[in-house]
Amino acid sequence: MSQRPLFLLALLLIASPAFAQGSQTSEAGYIDCPTGQQNVYLYRSLTNFEVLASPKCDDRVQILGRETILGGYLRVRTADDKEGYVPQGHVKATPPVRQRNPLQEPPPPLPAPAGSASPLSGGLSSRFGYDVPLVEVFGGYSYLNVDTNGSSPRRAAQGWAGSMAFNFTKLFAAEGSASGHYKSHVDFSGIVPGANDVSTISYSFLGGPRINFRPAFVHALVGIDRVGGSQGTSSASQNSLAMAFGGGAQWDITQKWAVGGSADYVVTRHSIFAAVGVPSAAISQHNIRLSVGVVFKLGRLITE
Repeated sequence: MSQRPLFLLALLLIASPAFAQGSQTSEAGYIDCPTGQQNVYLYRSLTNFEVLASPKCDDRVQILGRETILGGYLRVRTADDKEGYVPQGHVKATPPVRQRNPLQEPPPPLPAPAGSASPLSGGLSSRFGYDVPLVEVFGGYSYLNVDTNGSSPRRAAQGWAGSMAFNFTKLFAAEGSASGHYKSHVDFSGIVPGANDVSTISYSFLGGPRINFRPAFVHALVGIDRVGGSQGTSSASQNSLAMAFGGGAQWDITQKWAVGGSADYVVTRHSIFAAVGVPSAAISQHNIRLSVGVVFKLGRLITE
């Protein structure tokens, strides 16, 4: 038997472990951090355990070999070409699951409570997110500057005013109003002998359309104005057609309450001396009325 085949066989057996180790195909792995850690240590060698790098969780590495000492270590190469050893239990074969973050859709808007105006309303309505109220009730102080048709200086009377507006849409409403104004110790003696220290009252009851531009509004009202006067035990009164043209504004202060005011040009047709019981021809009076007060809001106007 020739010795040459035996020599080749012996050479193959001696070289096979080194050949197997050198030809070992690398495989992919992924850093698996212990609970609570964000990285692991990559050691340069298993003799002095010098830290070479700190790969992070889920970093991809190449597994180059395995060592069974000290519970098992893997020789790996990181993405930046650093080679070293990590504990075998800190490398996993399966890639990490990349969870997609779904797009966060904004939550649907909550149904708006009563009492709000549209975004054009201004004031605090948009802050509270409210729609237009169904009913708005106003009450407050009122000042009336009265035209005496040149028979005397214009008179100033003070009193109260109230109104109620029913909103049909965000723009249109129907309004009804009432007011009362009072003046004491009026001296007509220079015009009508003996007519001094007269107390006068004026009540108006008006209604008509309102157009809202929130916070402002305009209205045109028509109705009845009743004026009366008393001196001692004598009294007289008279009714007249009345018209008011003007508008105002109101601003929300809470969900249910607002403050507001209005200014109106008020036309009446009274006998100028009706308050003292002296008949005269009815002529027009051109009055100015100013009112300020609070508004209480009821219900909610549902609009699509």
